[in-house]
Amino acid sequence: MSSYLTAAVAAQRLGVTRATLYAYVSRGRIRSRSVAGRREREYLAEDVERLLKRASGRRDPARVASQALGMDGLPVLTSGLSLIESGRLYYRGKDALELAANERFEAVAGLLWGGACELEGLLHVPNAKERAQLAQLHFARAGQRYLVAAEALDPAAYLASPEAVRRSGARILCGLTLVATRQGPAPGSVASALCRAWGLSERAALRALEEALILCADHELNVSAFTARAIASAGATPYMAVSGALAALTGHRHGGMTARVAALLDEEGDPTRLLVERLRLGESVPGFGHALYPDGDPRALRLLELCPKNAAQARCMAFARAGERVLGERPVLDFGLVALARSLGLPASAPFVLFALGRTAGWIAHCLEQYALGQLIRPRAEYTGPRPEQDR
Repeated sequence: MSSYLTAAVAAQRLGVTRATLYAYVSRGRIRSRSVAGRREREYLAEDVERLLKRASGRRDPARVASQALGMDGLPVLTSGLSLIESGRLYYRGKDALELAANERFEAVAGLLWGGACELEGLLHVPNAKERAQLAQLHFARAGQRYLVAAEALDPAAYLASPEAVRRSGARILCGLTLVATRQGPAPGSVASALCRAWGLSERAALRALEEALILCADHELNVSAFTARAIASAGATPYMAVSGALAALTGHRHGGMTARVAALLDEEGDPTRLLVERLRLGESVPGFGHALYPDGDPRALRLLELCPKNAAQARCMAFARAGERVLGERPVLDFGLVALARSLGLPASAPFVLFALGRTAGWIAHCLEQYALGQLIRPRAEYTGPRPEQDR
């Protein structure tokens, strides 16, 4: 639950009068709620803290700049795609969990892109030899190799108009689905192609994959999205931006976390004992706790609800409960993806594939925003090395 402050505490925290606090509320800078049975109102703590950080930044801009690239820093780029607020995730103002429950992945991609996501015919279809080679590679590396070949055949690759980028984006999504499944998507559906490739026939499984893809679609300026934006800001094509984003996603602190979660779940023994032993050895426990969701990652909680009940699901839930008891933390998206994949009997690569294909929609959306801005992302560095000789 989100925490609220009394008027006295909020005003004291900000160092302002109550009149100024009420002015902030009237301007929409701080949200408030009525208190049942009393004439007072309470004020959302996270809004108060956000205002406090901005005030601190005006007083000490150098300090803020040094912290800006961290998760707790102030915003460094504008975006109209994702909002993380009060423990919820929104895509263009719409609750991501509600979209996941009611929409198809391609419709949500279109929402993020500001236009339809129409999966067109593939421009590049690998031959048998290429497919065999791609099958031996990690999905991200296979995807990068495919994108290099596909870019050369896309006449719209170097155009930055929204229509052209959306066409290229759909082709990229189509091609990466081909790499993941070794077959093209069914008409208009990435999830259907995944179901065919992974031998899933039940409607509930198809819906679960749709939800997983949607919940992975975007998440503000995560490292892969920031990478895609930086590459796009240099004028590179969406193909190269997605290729760079795939590289970032493989990192063990990002999408590569799914492999670490899988390794944890593979350990034999009681989950509580295993987690305690990791802590005793000073090791980290992957898959739990998200700084932006202090009350739990809603994406992971939804994915756990989608898991069919079987032995694999029971094992995952035992670890989830152990994490809450031992760490005081709830599972994050990576854990949810692994749990869903295992309970559905999917290949070991499936959690990362779902993450990458879903997030491709967001990467293309960030490219669209960045091309529209026309601004090169080029932050300055605070130099900490030895001074030149002439300064001594």
